[in-house]
Amino acid sequence: MRKKFAKSIKIVLLIILLILGYFIVRDNFLTKKTIAVVHNHQNINPIKIALDDNRIDTNDVDTSRMDIEMCKRKIERVDGVIFAGGNDFDPEIYGGDRNLVEEYSREDDEKSLAILDYAIGLEKPILGICRGMQLINIYYGGSLYDDLEKQFSKEIIHRGSDKTLTYHEININEGSRLSKIVGSDRIEVNSYHHEGIKDLAEGLSVSATSDDGLIEAIENPYYSYMLGVQWHPELSYENDKYSKKILKDFVKHSNAGKN
Repeated sequence: MRKKFAKSIKIVLLIILLILGYFIVRDNFLTKKTIAVVHNHQNINPIKIALDDNRIDTNDVDTSRMDIEMCKRKIERVDGVIFAGGNDFDPEIYGGDRNLVEEYSREDDEKSLAILDYAIGLEKPILGICRGMQLINIYYGGSLYDDLEKQFSKEIIHRGSDKTLTYHEININEGSRLSKIVGSDRIEVNSYHHEGIKDLAEGLSVSATSDDGLIEAIENPYYSYMLGVQWHPELSYENDKYSKKILKDFVKHSNAGKN
């Protein structure tokens, strides 16, 4: 009986050692993916936390304090690129009205467009969040509503009057990449924007719309991985399964070779 007990203890200890060994090797010797987060002096901690949950290193690319060459060098070394939320765009870039927008920086806008162009040239997987989705549309020749309430509709509140998050449902187009990711044709999302896509750029497709008809998600069907969402999945990541699916799918496909 004692021999059997001792043998069982040894087996249990061996299993524990193997499990510990796996985690030590994984965390210290296996190559981790790195994803760049491009932004203009924004709080990207929620994105970092979500990426860290997936064992992804974050490369911070802040266009407000880095020159374009430094930004490009960072993009070269990563497996995927997230273009995060942030300030408005200079409306002159897409033919809008400067009187209707809030804070913007033409320099940051031009850097963001140049970085997106560079990332596309390197065939990096791309996820655009809020401003990042609008950036993709502008890059390909699309335009924006400078202010939704004044130029589009007040049917749905896309940002609280005191600049806080609101929530509403969206309709996801069947057959889109987003539909395959979330596995549903209608989900609730957070909302924090007063601009929105007006004219969709040629070559892009609509993945989702809100009930007022505003475009809420886009994708490029001719690119290996390019998805844009108007909401912030990183802010709902902890408690929302659809937010988790979106970010985990991007991480899964972020395998572009580092140059």
